[in-house]
Amino acid sequence: MSDKPFAIDEAELHAWIDGQLDPDHAGVVNATVAADAGLAARANAYADQNREIEALFGGVADEPLPERLRAANIASRQARRRWRTPLAASVAWLAMGLTGGWLANDWLASEGPGDRVMVEASRHVAQQAMSAHRVYAVEVLHPVEVFADQREHLVKWLSKRLGQDIRTPDLASLGFELVGGRLLPAEGGEPAAQFMYEDETGRRVTVYVSLYKSGQETAFRYQEMQGAGAFVWLDPEMGYAIAGDIPREPLLAVSKIVYETFEPTH
Repeated sequence: MSDKPFAIDEAELHAWIDGQLDPDHAGVVNATVAADAGLAARANAYADQNREIEALFGGVADEPLPERLRAANIASRQARRRWRTPLAASVAWLAMGLTGGWLANDWLASEGPGDRVMVEASRHVAQQAMSAHRVYAVEVLHPVEVFADQREHLVKWLSKRLGQDIRTPDLASLGFELVGGRLLPAEGGEPAAQFMYEDETGRRVTVYVSLYKSGQETAFRYQEMQGAGAFVWLDPEMGYAIAGDIPREPLLAVSKIVYETFEPTH
């Protein structure tokens, strides 16, 4: 019998943590994890993330997957974009992850080369959004180029520059009102738009929309950097990120409204 340790990939490790392996397979993974301190530490970290997601998003985890996010509906949308890189019909826009809900984070992404590329692309968009947020969210006199009292002009201007139907999400139900927006540089000299919102306590969140021709759709992913957090996702031609210095749960609520605002345009 070989003494070579059993190789475990990320998918197996997540399935083992979630109790989705058959008893024999689970026994082999259990023994391998027990014999590998590094693997055990990683498994414990994933399990901790499970508990954190459940604590923060328990209600979201129990929500049914929206019809527009089911694989068949995604495949139908992709069929209308045959000239773009197709998305496999078996892959949902939002991965069913550790908690059984429709929220996905970086650690839920599969480990294939293409998936790693998309994770890095999402991370890049999130970092651009958070960098812009940190620069402008603290401004008092000049937080935006065009203020909310010129909303119609702002939307037409940014839509023309990006060549897309840009909208200003309505976040009033969450206590955030539009301050205004500005044009920003994005990847490769492409334009990006930033919309800034503020609540009555002075907290600000920014919506970042950029041209980013990834050819694919991705799940929501969350990233933190230097005190700011962002939820980010990509569609075949655009990148979206919602950044703010607020906890993940209210930022997620903002992100869901922003997604609902932009999703029908594609």
